[in-house]
Amino acid sequence: MRVLVAGRVSYSGAARRLAGWCGGVALALPLACVAAGPAKKGAPPPELERETLTTAVIAPEMKERVYVADIAISHISDGRIRIFDARGGKFLGMISTAYAGNFTVSDKRDEVYVATSHLARSTRGDRTDVLEVYDTGSLAFKYEVVLPPKRAQALNYRGLVRASGNGRFVLVQNATPATSITVVDLAGRKVLNEIATPGCWGILPAASHGARLSMLCGDGTVATITLDDAGQVTDKQVSGKLFDPDLDAWFHHAEQVGDRYWFVSFQGQLTELDLGAAAPQVRSQRWLVDAAQKKQGWRPGGYQNFAVDPGGRWLVLGMHDKGGEGSHKRPARQLWTFDLGSGKRVATAPGHGTVSLTFSRSGQRLNALDGEKGALRTWQFNAGALKALAVVEPAGEAPLHLESHD
Repeated sequence: MRVLVAGRVSYSGAARRLAGWCGGVALALPLACVAAGPAKKGAPPPELERETLTTAVIAPEMKERVYVADIAISHISDGRIRIFDARGGKFLGMISTAYAGNFTVSDKRDEVYVATSHLARSTRGDRTDVLEVYDTGSLAFKYEVVLPPKRAQALNYRGLVRASGNGRFVLVQNATPATSITVVDLAGRKVLNEIATPGCWGILPAASHGARLSMLCGDGTVATITLDDAGQVTDKQVSGKLFDPDLDAWFHHAEQVGDRYWFVSFQGQLTELDLGAAAPQVRSQRWLVDAAQKKQGWRPGGYQNFAVDPGGRWLVLGMHDKGGEGSHKRPARQLWTFDLGSGKRVATAPGHGTVSLTFSRSGQRLNALDGEKGALRTWQFNAGALKALAVVEPAGEAPLHLESHD
């Protein structure tokens, strides 16, 4: 078919006919045509530049950021916290939370505490529970404290890992399913105590007392525990019945400003408690829905489903209509803003499928997670008026818990 003549390649008539025929059917018979055509010479492609992996810190001026916990439920041993610029939506970095890990941010905003579990063979093998400490500037791992293998492997909620009011202890919720709380001493990097809390759940630290915490209990009461400097219990008191868990239970999520805590019931009643003293004290209680709204089935829904601004004046709540028994985790159809001073609703806004909310520390920005699309939304907040800042869609596979850095 081809003959080498004086260093050139010469094609016979049959070869020339085949080459011409291939020009019209190259798509149909690519292999035959490649074999038939003359070899093409060319310069080799340029060598790719070598890549160098580096690490960097988040710019100090990038203070307006949001931490979004994603339990990654379809591959649950690989959870993570994603960190975003709250104004532009830029992805800044990530922290691993491993198997159903939960987290909290220190009051100084210099450390992130992650309580999680690791299995020796990823999805099997010996279990090790740890409290991992990360730096918020570099997102680098700093150290860990091994915990009793009892910590609650649960969906992401704020009340499952909290720092004490003085920042000395980190408190971790346990469930075996018996409930207890592990007390971790950060200075000594060790576990000090495990406190049995039968029938009670969640960690609600006091601000004015450095080592005091409260919990919601299944019988409608609130228990308060006071610790000493060694993490040992010095006092425990239980309130009278504050709600009926069968008729109108409280959401586990609570909002805190100092020693003031707000709780919302499934049917829309708001209760404010003072948890600074040795025993809980009720400050106020009022309905957030009127008779007409109740008739239409307007109810709160979501996970971290309402937020109170740091000044304690504004409350924003995710609401859905046509609600009833079992609808308490339904994403919001509307966001309702209340003036806590007057108790009046002052604004409504589209719900955007919101299931979780939190304010920035300035109270001038509201952050939200969309339970339908997994999106992170941030708004400029002004007395209930919302101005869009950024949308990250999606911000995770199953994001439910978020915290503001600033």
